[in-house]
Amino acid sequence: MVAVTSMNLIDVQAIVSNVMLGDKARSVRLSEQTSVNEAEIAAFQALNTSLLSVATAADAITESASWVPTTIASSDASVATAYASSGAVAGASPYPFTVTTIVEEGSDTATITYTKNDALQTVTSSSNTFTGLADFPGMTITVSATGGPVTLTPSATTVTGASVMTSAVSSLVTALNNSLALITSQISATGALDTEYTPRDISQQLLNTAWDANTLASLSNAGVELTRTGSFTFVEATLTTALAGASAEQVIGQVAAFAARVVAVTDAATSVTGAITREISTRQGRVSELTNRITEMTTDMANREKALTIYYSELNAKIQALQNQQSYLQTQLDVFTKALTVNR
Repeated sequence: MVAVTSMNLIDVQAIVSNVMLGDKARSVRLSEQTSVNEAEIAAFQALNTSLLSVATAADAITESASWVPTTIASSDASVATAYASSGAVAGASPYPFTVTTIVEEGSDTATITYTKNDALQTVTSSSNTFTGLADFPGMTITVSATGGPVTLTPSATTVTGASVMTSAVSSLVTALNNSLALITSQISATGALDTEYTPRDISQQLLNTAWDANTLASLSNAGVELTRTGSFTFVEATLTTALAGASAEQVIGQVAAFAARVVAVTDAATSVTGAITREISTRQGRVSELTNRITEMTTDMANREKALTIYYSELNAKIQALQNQQSYLQTQLDVFTKALTVNR
């Protein structure tokens, strides 16, 4: 129904507002989509910051000589050498090995053999480098000739006070739990990332760092365990006791390997090509596109509103002119009618 004023003219403001309702509704929807994406960006940025804190705590372990042997001695360096990374356990490896083949002309695989639990173990590699072997945790082995047996002996870790080492583990567990709690909040029904897969996947990957086959001790020996509610616990007294025991180096290696797994997860999430970076970049692109659409729509709406206002104003002017003409003709008719009545 056309809005009419008391002067029987079109209510220009009312009719233009009604015509523009559809356009304004579309603009509101675009603004709401922008707000949703901006909230998700803020949430992912908060998660990224939290994971960087986890990485810092983990790096304090993986980059410390208190947790990682600095060198690995070989009983026959002409056959095989190795270097240590997180998870390497100080002391002679329990599995002397023999190099049976190396990658060279005529052979495209390298092979080492050793005895474990009275059973012969054979491991092959497409290069002359072996890494990630469960029975040689934290060691990257390079073979250069056939021969053996070769015994690898990681150096002892730097002696550090138990309080310093327990503090490092405590900091890592606290940072992990903070990130896990943040994710739980973000993926809740009222969270900004309630339907997103990435934070759930990161949470599961963080929890999975609690266990790995390439170590010689259980993480629980260091006082670190998972809870049923999806978080980590740390008992300082357990680690303190373990560091004073005969298996101290194995426990140290286990904690270092745990920290390295955590670093791998955080790096994969927060690097320039990581999962979180991609999520943020995607949404920033959406916000940019939506912002441009809103800007264009705002300009188009202003131009359309102006054109409609001019159109209905001109229509009002025509109506006013017709009303004036009607009034004039009505006056003339009244005069003529009155004259006829008087002449009678």
